[in-house]
Amino acid sequence: MSGNPDIQRLVGDIIRPGVIASVDMVARTCTVEIGDMTTGPLPWLAIRAGRVRIWSPPSEREQCLLLCAEGDTNAGFVLPALYCDAFPPPASSADIVAIAFDDDAMLSYDMAAHHLAATIPDGSVAIDAQGGVAITGDVTITGNVTVSGTLDASEDAIGGGISLKSHKHGGVQAGSAQTGVPA
Repeated sequence: MSGNPDIQRLVGDIIRPGVIASVDMVARTCTVEIGDMTTGPLPWLAIRAGRVRIWSPPSEREQCLLLCAEGDTNAGFVLPALYCDAFPPPASSADIVAIAFDDDAMLSYDMAAHHLAATIPDGSVAIDAQGGVAITGDVTITGNVTVSGTLDASEDAIGGGISLKSHKHGGVQAGSAQTGVPA
């Protein structure tokens, strides 16, 4: 390749692979190691930062690209998110969209199976929807259920094999006596 060696060096320094060295969450900046050089604090590029905002800061040791206008690393932007051995992809199928977290939690959607899954090991889930939550389809719950408020069933409620709507009582007597347990 012929031409001005300074221009060739500048062009070669515009996009540089590196590794995140440190992250400042408050300033929304990170430093990048490129060989034996470490940059000063630089902003990272977000997935979305307008009317929709997604907070997913880079991680130390995550591979990245340093985008440097005119080759100036002091005026660069960090494009995180290159898979590596330390941070492999959470799935390998074209049908699966997945988000994996360091604590083994995962959100995934399998487009071929039409299946959405959320795994929260040793954690909890909170839904705050003042307008309500509507579920269409059968629901299976393994574990206890606590209801604070009215439980309304349009058909029937069955507990221990006994129908709330059509169960019978034995030992019924006239007057103020109590009935027996449902039969």
